[in-house]
Amino acid sequence: MAKANEAIQSTVKRLEWIYGVVIALSISEAFMQFVAPSHQGVCGIQWDRFWSLVSILLLVIPFFHGMGRYLDEIYVRRPTDNWYGLWLLLDCVAFTVEAAFFFALTTYLSPDRWVQFAFAILLLLYCDVLWGAFVWKLRTNLISWWVIVNLCTIPLLAGILACFHGITSWWPLSLVFVVVLARTIADYTTGWKFYFPRSQSSISQHVGRKP
Repeated sequence: MAKANEAIQSTVKRLEWIYGVVIALSISEAFMQFVAPSHQGVCGIQWDRFWSLVSILLLVIPFFHGMGRYLDEIYVRRPTDNWYGLWLLLDCVAFTVEAAFFFALTTYLSPDRWVQFAFAILLLLYCDVLWGAFVWKLRTNLISWWVIVNLCTIPLLAGILACFHGITSWWPLSLVFVVVLARTIADYTTGWKFYFPRSQSSISQHVGRKP
């Protein structure tokens, strides 16, 4: 049993490592796009990409933080069952797809591509809702607030896209930033005890598990 638990923890750590590498590459690429050659060929800070850069960081932090906490609570602190391998594969696919979206976001930092940027965030949240709702329904309500927060965010982004899709400017992008900032604040506010447990005991003791 001890060897099996060690093997599970090792597998989870490798998944976290892969996800972390892709996230690190995304952040690195985002900063490279922020400090990029200007039209005159002089390297400098592209301040018009500031809102896009901060928006990516505001998404990366809770997603990466939440992924680590989720895997720890589900696969390390809880007893596993015979189906844990299939669930872990599902989680691996979901997190890999989401990490790919983060990398794609780095190609849309300029204000003239804000529509693609906002749409990529929309798809990222939509994928997270699909995965989260599936887990919530069939496995655990541990991440129920993720689904609710993202469901509230998606219509706001869709509204911005619908109203301002024909405008090429920095201020529709600033609206996207405000929505992303509000989403991150709501995420940490509603899930504070999950992100920052106050004791060594697992918070899963206080969260129901689906039969």
